[in-house]
Amino acid sequence: MNDSTSVSLELSGYSVKHLVRENAAILQILYEQCKEFALLTDGEPPSPTAARDEFDAVPENKTTQDKYIFGLFDSRNVLLGMIESIRHYPDNKTWWLGLMMLAPEQRGKGLGSQFYKGFERWVSTHGVKQVSLSVIEANEQGLWFWEKMGFEVIRKTPPRQFGVKTHELYVMSRTID
Repeated sequence: MNDSTSVSLELSGYSVKHLVRENAAILQILYEQCKEFALLTDGEPPSPTAARDEFDAVPENKTTQDKYIFGLFDSRNVLLGMIESIRHYPDNKTWWLGLMMLAPEQRGKGLGSQFYKGFERWVSTHGVKQVSLSVIEANEQGLWFWEKMGFEVIRKTPPRQFGVKTHELYVMSRTID
């Protein structure tokens, strides 16, 4: 398997880097910039340890070696976005995209689409045939974005607790060409 973590973008002036636990402080800044997402999802702002905790959160039967967090940086090395993913989950041909965030002032410029497309090109080099993710029902903008990216809803889950809120989830999937 290709263990390279080099995600390339078709945009000049931006770069993607594999984030590690030592990057938690800069990732925490992005979490706080995107607090409206935490409020929508959990009903409360991100905890002071949200970024650090992200590096340890993995599904059952997975380890932190299965987790990849990528940061999108501008030419001044400022973190503008992130993608968190789990390889070979829920099966060996699928990568699970657990979270994608983009700083509010960067949205609506096509940057998120380009970031995701670079990620998808990278996972395809690992023999992946599908990317799956979930979107809470209340996140209409997120659902619209992922549908625009070619994802299809494959099922809706029963209500689930997130912080002080309860949500149904749309589980979505996209086959990689």
